[in-house]
Amino acid sequence: MFKTNRDHTRLARILCGLVIFLAPFAIYAGSMNNDFLAGDDEAIVLRNVYLRDLKHFPRIFTENYRAGSGEISNYYRPFQILMYVPIVQTVGITPLPFHLESIFFHGLCGLFLYIIFLALFRRPSGEGTTVALAVIALCALLWTVHPLHNAEIAVTTGIASPAHLFWMLFGLFAFIRFERNAKKIWYAAALGAFVLSLLSKESAIVFPGLLLGMHATGIKTGIFKRRGIGSFIKRQAPFWITAGLYVTARLTCLNFNNSLNFYGEANVFTQNLVYRLYTAATVAAHGLRIIFIPAGLHSERSWPVFTSFFTPQVFLSVAILTALAVAAWRLWRKLPLFTFGIFWFFFSYAPMSNIMAQINALVWDHWFYTPAVGVFLAIASIFSLGFWKKKKILYGAAIAIFVAAACIFSVITISRNAFWRDTESVSKFILTYEPQTAKTWNNLAMAQAGKGKLDEAAASYARAIELSDTYPQTHHNLANLYLGLGKYDLAEKEYLRAIELDDKFYHSYMALGKLYLAQGDKKKAAENFRKTLELYPLHEEARELLARTG
Repeated sequence: MFKTNRDHTRLARILCGLVIFLAPFAIYAGSMNNDFLAGDDEAIVLRNVYLRDLKHFPRIFTENYRAGSGEISNYYRPFQILMYVPIVQTVGITPLPFHLESIFFHGLCGLFLYIIFLALFRRPSGEGTTVALAVIALCALLWTVHPLHNAEIAVTTGIASPAHLFWMLFGLFAFIRFERNAKKIWYAAALGAFVLSLLSKESAIVFPGLLLGMHATGIKTGIFKRRGIGSFIKRQAPFWITAGLYVTARLTCLNFNNSLNFYGEANVFTQNLVYRLYTAATVAAHGLRIIFIPAGLHSERSWPVFTSFFTPQVFLSVAILTALAVAAWRLWRKLPLFTFGIFWFFFSYAPMSNIMAQINALVWDHWFYTPAVGVFLAIASIFSLGFWKKKKILYGAAIAIFVAAACIFSVITISRNAFWRDTESVSKFILTYEPQTAKTWNNLAMAQAGKGKLDEAAASYARAIELSDTYPQTHHNLANLYLGLGKYDLAEKEYLRAIELDDKFYHSYMALGKLYLAQGDKKKAAENFRKTLELYPLHEEARELLARTG
């Protein structure tokens, strides 16, 4: 028997945490049979020799995360690849364990978000919280089951987002523990967690800013001791120094392909900071909209570059964001956690805003995986106002709305799992929203060809080329289709066209080599196998076939 209310509260807290942690396993159960998809899954897992051969293990930490498949990427995420090594080495390349890893880390994110919320809303006296447990738990649960995260968690290789956020949240938790008991082991854990978050995903670079905001907010609310400015800086400095070292490394020895401009060439967007600011404002406002109303969520979202402030979408977005920032500023004294929540939203969105580093996309819905945390923190903070104690009916109604929203979010998330079942399913889903996306038509064609739907595949490839004849993959895949149909002249033509578009696309050199070898032209075959090995020295099949051709 529990003898005190405090015991009952502790049990309630534990049960709430358990529900939040286990919720993703329930709502994403239907995604566990989803297959690997065309694109990232192929490069990161299916063709990645670093996962299959441990002699390459050290290279995971010095090369981009696609290097194991012979490709170049701006992304440096060794922790993601590291998490896949035990799976491949023990059970092989099968989707289920990849899904379980992502769901597990997402569940940990929800749990630690809940724990941090409890700590931030803790009364300075240590007795209870400034907000009811129901509000804290429901806000953490709403974030955890939100449909916005479905595109990251329902796919096989989406672990980067939950992994980097988990390490950031664990780092914040460790720092809170350090501030409470001054044990240096917790400070070291916070710093180590920051490093692991950086190795999981580049956007973790915001951690020092979030830590600074949390530290200042904690002092303001009284959960942290107020110390001199020197002590404050001493606690913060190592994290900023680590961030500086990471940025330096990414711009030098770990700069794989122009880290600050994924476009690789000048255009109206990369050359005009004001246009990037206008566009970033519309994307941030879009992020707020889909957090509150998660309708129409999809990948490959088309988005214009905005060049005028007086465009209605820009003007309204700036007005909304400005009003939110002003409210956060003015409420700093009365609701510091609201201010911190809004700061979290803006600051964690910054790496994806295209303002500093130009990413080769204007918007992805999943960019708001981490910024959404700040929104739910701000919502929870509103319930610390004394107003709610006087209006208990409204408080009860708000809790009922939260519960209903959690149920609705869960149902939407569950229903979306099937969209990611295989490449054909997700491609058709995306094309209902974005029918002008050449890359998606190519992926659909690959899936159709793999299922023997050759006429449909040929039409999809033709549509992809019609929309944008810039991707070597489309011509390469069309060549593979012709090869299967015995149309060798057309296959050769398409392989050559792929190489014309990208002379480093080794897949087409390899395919041409095999085609020429089958036709008895060993000289041409050898030339293409040598070119394949020049571009991708780890291609064992090319090495073996080159040896056979003499």
